[in-house]
Amino acid sequence: MSRESRQRLRVAKHPPRKMKFRWLFFVATIVFIAASMFAWIRTHPKTNAIIVTVTPCQFPPRTLKELMALPPEKIEQCDVGLMNLLCADGLPGAENLDVPNCLKKLDGLALRAKFETDRHFYRYREHPERFRNSLGYYRMMMLEQVLVQDLGIQYNPALTEFLKSGKAPTYGVFSTDSKNMFIHGLLNGSHYGTCASMPVLLVAVGRRLGYPLNLASTKLHVYARYEDYNGKHFNIEPTVTEGFLTPSDEDYKTEQFAATDEEIKDYGWLRPESNQEVLSEFLGNRENCLCMAKRYEEAREAEMQSASYAPDTPLRRQRQAMDLANLNTAPLGDKIDEWQSQILTWEVPVGKRHDYFEGRKIQVRYFIGVCPAATVSEEAMADLKAEMAAYQRQVPLTSPAPGFVERGQILDVFNKARQELQLPSVILPPPLNRKSILPDYWNAIANINFDDRERVMNTLWLHYRDVTTNWTNQPALLPQLSENAE
Repeated sequence: MSRESRQRLRVAKHPPRKMKFRWLFFVATIVFIAASMFAWIRTHPKTNAIIVTVTPCQFPPRTLKELMALPPEKIEQCDVGLMNLLCADGLPGAENLDVPNCLKKLDGLALRAKFETDRHFYRYREHPERFRNSLGYYRMMMLEQVLVQDLGIQYNPALTEFLKSGKAPTYGVFSTDSKNMFIHGLLNGSHYGTCASMPVLLVAVGRRLGYPLNLASTKLHVYARYEDYNGKHFNIEPTVTEGFLTPSDEDYKTEQFAATDEEIKDYGWLRPESNQEVLSEFLGNRENCLCMAKRYEEAREAEMQSASYAPDTPLRRQRQAMDLANLNTAPLGDKIDEWQSQILTWEVPVGKRHDYFEGRKIQVRYFIGVCPAATVSEEAMADLKAEMAAYQRQVPLTSPAPGFVERGQILDVFNKARQELQLPSVILPPPLNRKSILPDYWNAIANINFDDRERVMNTLWLHYRDVTTNWTNQPALLPQLSENAE
């Protein structure tokens, strides 16, 4: 074997040290990459949830008409914030609505939330148990803090009585102001909202961050829902701004507006809503605002549009029929409210038939409230008005006499300003407590403000002293009270 051959053989059996280190470096690099990927997976768990933020519309709609002209698959790609803003266009409280500017604010809030989430990520990394070992929980807590602390959103204080009473919807449906129902009220001005708008804002910003967020509903309430990994989810209650609240599905089912299993199935409650269902809710809120503003034809159109995007189920059909019936009778209802208010302003002449006419006013108000025929209601009002006018000609309102109207043990007193004051006869001086009504007593108090009851009583007793020479000798004229007297 030649010298060159032996040298090559030695090299093959014992490679140089430099080549050995190259192999070691390569293996270490592979191990480092694998460890890094494993750590990333642990802190960024894989999610099987449906993320609704699919590829956005290439040409997003600019008006409500353009939005509703989109096919269903395009609606599912729409920004939920944009849909909400377009449904508010033209409503009371949205006169100066600037949709592009509102969308920029949503983008800015998303950037702010991302910055704060990344900046505080060490808190989750070091103590994930404080966030239920859920990255989604941490993300949503940070997003909620940005909306509450940085933007200053809160539930409209003027509508909190609805929440406390438990007798009315929590989303301010009885308001004509669209700022209570749509997210422009949260993005501008006082940043007030309700459950009709606060969950929408949370979802609109969260989807900009790629979070698997959806809107969900229960009876008379809307909330947000995070579709976590492995098919799990948790709910977020954005209307509670004092903390981060995540009620269970059972909580939403059994809270103050409890829902039956039939309602949950038929209305599709307690589950993620598609964009078409969300659009149906937005149009329903639009209908409510238009109805309260007495724009009934537009409200009817919004009701029909809302129904076209909702699932066709028996309970939904019943609800739509009821809403349309209410819209048909709403103009008559407005007239009834106006007529009843008019009757309250009619002054009853002072005299023997005062109680009779007060009772007739109540009677007619109830009658027109239940009567379905406008012409019959108008006739009843006209009859009462004519009857009162005939009596007024006999007892003019300008006449000061008698000034006092006796009703058993109560005297009704009227001053010149037509204020009324009820006084028990037992506390009045003689002769008033003896049913002897003299005009000069009324003249003494005719110009006094009856809001000051004590002044009226003092004046009556001083007048009694001044006009009665032997008043100190009349204790027998004071009423004798028994132990059971009221």
